[in-house]
This record gives sequence, C-alpha cells and structure tokens, in this order.
Amino acid sequence: MELTTLTRFKQFVGMTGTSQDALILALIPQISDQIAKYLKRDLVVTTYLSWVDGTGSPILRLEQWPILSLYNVFLGTETAGYIENTSATVSRASVSFDGTNLSLTEISTAGVVKTTDLPVGTSKILSTLKTAIEAVSGWSVTLNSADYETEPTSMLRPIYAASAVDPDTADLILPDNPFPIKIISEDMIELLDSGNGPVGFGGGSIVEGFDATTGIGPGFPLGSANILVYYKAGYTLPSDAAGETPASDGTLPPGLALLVHQILQDVLSSTKYNSNLQSESIGNYSYSLSAQDKGAVLSAINNRKKDLDLYKRIMI
Repeated sequence: MELTTLTRFKQFVGMTGTSQDALILALIPQISDQIAKYLKRDLVVTTYLSWVDGTGSPILRLEQWPILSLYNVFLGTETAGYIENTSATVSRASVSFDGTNLSLTEISTAGVVKTTDLPVGTSKILSTLKTAIEAVSGWSVTLNSADYETEPTSMLRPIYAASAVDPDTADLILPDNPFPIKIISEDMIELLDSGNGPVGFGGGSIVEGFDATTGIGPGFPLGSANILVYYKAGYTLPSDAAGETPASDGTLPPGLALLVHQILQDVLSSTKYNSNLQSESIGNYSYSLSAQDKGAVLSAINNRKKDLDLYKRIMI
C-alpha cells in the first residue's frame, strides 16, 4: 500500500534532484503500512462481508469507512445445520471458522491432537462444504433442510472453537432476512421503517420492540454478531502516470495526505542523525530499517498522533 507517490512527495518538499529517489520509494510503503496500523483500519477500497453486533439503536457505525456502496444488510440469524465428531476414539473435538478456513480439531483418547484446515473458498455452497467435511474421518454434517444445500458458505458466521463432540455440536449459522437500510454518513447506516419487513429473527423469536404486525422496530436488534453487512468502503490511492495509466489524485482526505507527507519528510530528515535508518548500495540499491524497532518511522508517527487520531477507528 502506498499513500503517496514519489512525484507528489517531491512536489510537496520542493525537491528536484534524484539522489534520494530510491530511499523515498522504499520508505513510502513502510510508512503507509505503519500509518494504517496506527489508525486500526483499512484505507484502500475493499468489499466487506462483515458480521457485526446489533446495538438496539436505529443507527449503526461500521468499522470501515468511507462507505462507498451498501449492497445488503441482513438482520438476525438462522441455524442451517451443525457439525459433529462421532468417532468413538475422540475425547474432545472443536470447530473454528475465521471466514477463510474451517478448522476441525480433535484430540484422541490417546491424547493425539489433529487439526484439519478446509479452505472454504473451494467449497462455495453448503453441500460441497458438507462433502469436504465428511471426507475427514469421524466428522459429519447435518443440514436442517435441503433448502440450505445451495446457500453460499461466504455468508456463514464465524465460529470460535465450538465444541463438536457428543453431546455438543457446532452450529452453522447463516443470516436471516435482508432489510432496507440507508447510508447517513461516511461511517454510519440507518435502519429504515418498513411496513412489510420481517417480524422476528433468530428462528422466529420476536425482537423486543418490534411490531409483529408491521415489522417496524426501533433499531438494529441487540445481539452478538447477529447482523451481516455487505458493503464497500475505503479510499482510492494516488498514482502517477505510467504508460497508458493516467495520473490520479485518489480520494485520500487532504488532511491525511498532508500527514503522510509530513511523516515521510520527518523520517527522511532523520537519516542525517538517526542510526535506525540504514541504506547501502551493492549492485542494485537496497534500503532497510535496523532490526531494533523501526524507531524512526514509529517516532515520526508518534509525533503526529494527535493529528492522526482524527482518522483513527473508534474502539468501543
């Protein structure tokens, strides 16, 4: 990720020579990554399929912004089926799903631990995921209805080490009903009233405060990871003209773009006296920070943290 370009930075500082070009080009991605880590958010345009907590409020703040497109919002959950380990030689078993890999972990009665990772991207619907799981000895999947066989695995809710040995099972959770939503600011969405919306969530239970006749309620139903939001957010990054690709200013806020340049300038200036910055030329030019703590970059970011905090993700 590069939050600025060589040309734009040199214009900012009024630099015309080329003696430091290689060093600047090496610093830009390192500084950009450290800024993103400090802000605790993604900055590049990305599409998200995220499970979030319902707060009971009609307004919900999303983790990533600016929101560019809101494709769908699903309120509540439904159980599509469950996973279990039925082996007589297994004393403990659990299932985890991080959105990318589904992990089956078992501990035998002899104390042997085995984990099998299944990339869900190769099993795009529940029926193929079921087949993949049941190909692992001792594991089985039960779907509550044949209707779930074609449901996309990309919409499964994450699972965190759920016990899957008798009498426990690891449930496969899908989103329930989509609902009309609108974007009200760069990081917030609002639940719209609807006369024909859903009347209940989570297996038919009525959400407190929702009218069972109209489906109208006061806000996003309270719950943990009970709302699935499908949206696109982030900034396009600046670029210089290259070949047939036109130059672009990108959409990074001017204030944040200024901070990127200031931090880069601070780090570049510190090469005159900071031993944490090292560069050498042996054949092709190479550049690296010392193995100590990347102190120059972190120090420059720390010096600007009051201004950077304006763009930092709010942690609740």
